[in-house]
Amino acid sequence: MRCLLPLFALLLCCRPAFSQMVVITSADMPVLGDTLRYSNASPATHINPGDSGLSMTWHYALTSISQGVDTFKTATAVNSSYGTIIDAGAYGYKVADTIPGVLPVYNTYTFFQNTTDSFIAQAFAGEVTGTPTPANYALPDVWYHFPLSYLRTDSDAYELNVDLPGVGSILQTGYRSTRVDAWGTILTPFLASSTACIRVRSQIFEMDSVTIGTTGFAPVPRNTVEYKWLANGEHYPLLWVTSIVTGSTETITSIRYRDKFIDTATPPPPPPVDTSAAVHNATRANSTISVYPNPSADGIVKLSLPKGWTNFIVQVYDMQGKKTGTFINSRELDIRLFPSGTYLARITSGTFSGYVQIVR
Repeated sequence: MRCLLPLFALLLCCRPAFSQMVVITSADMPVLGDTLRYSNASPATHINPGDSGLSMTWHYALTSISQGVDTFKTATAVNSSYGTIIDAGAYGYKVADTIPGVLPVYNTYTFFQNTTDSFIAQAFAGEVTGTPTPANYALPDVWYHFPLSYLRTDSDAYELNVDLPGVGSILQTGYRSTRVDAWGTILTPFLASSTACIRVRSQIFEMDSVTIGTTGFAPVPRNTVEYKWLANGEHYPLLWVTSIVTGSTETITSIRYRDKFIDTATPPPPPPVDTSAAVHNATRANSTISVYPNPSADGIVKLSLPKGWTNFIVQVYDMQGKKTGTFINSRELDIRLFPSGTYLARITSGTFSGYVQIVR
């Protein structure tokens, strides 16, 4: 009996710490009608992906450089034609105004299903050359299995085929390996005090099969990692970090955190809105990716990228899907040592990627 007393004392001492552990369920996910504001921080902000384990304290120096709002709507509310393909119970948010490149998709949305067991990406939709283009996942992308608690590990395959009429197609196949690798408390500009949370690490291994016009490229790999700090009742990650993996190196491409509205100044009255086709097309042109000269006679090509893409990674693949070069934050690509032929360049900025064909 005397030998058991120290054990009882140890358990009593540990109980307060373990009682702070968070369990995330479907009730903590976004709901239809949510308008959830976030801030973007510079990808250069010091965040250590290795900050995992028991009873962590996360307090990073986060400063907003821009803001956005994710509004969750049904597919029919976004476009009445989407409801003919996408399940009426699914709801989602606009991922981007534009996914640029020679395969441009505008007003892109991801739609989810939230059940007691899981939170899954079920469908994708966007506008291609003015045509509403919805697509259901052949295999849904399971973001979370519930309940989520420390050390839970899951892995699921997914598949999405998006036919882009008159432009090409993208087939994405891969799997998401998710682990709750840490728990503790986090403090951000949004929070009044440190808040108990878990951290979910998702490594995403993907193969993109891209067809541009009639030119089909062999599948090219994508290896990314998402870190999400989740707390009860927030409906949105308190912090969401995305990185791209090249070899054994992780490069952070996006840092987003839950935030409130920041009124930096009272802006001047906006100019009258010109809805003419010329202005509309010019705006879209400013959101695309192009490369010039193409073909390149001397092996030097330059990229024209969407405004605001200051942190990006360019990965170049040959027709067989072999990576032939990686460039970071470079709008000028030296491909003089590449054999003559056709290449596919994938440009990634934040959570978005665009594709462009290069001829050497």
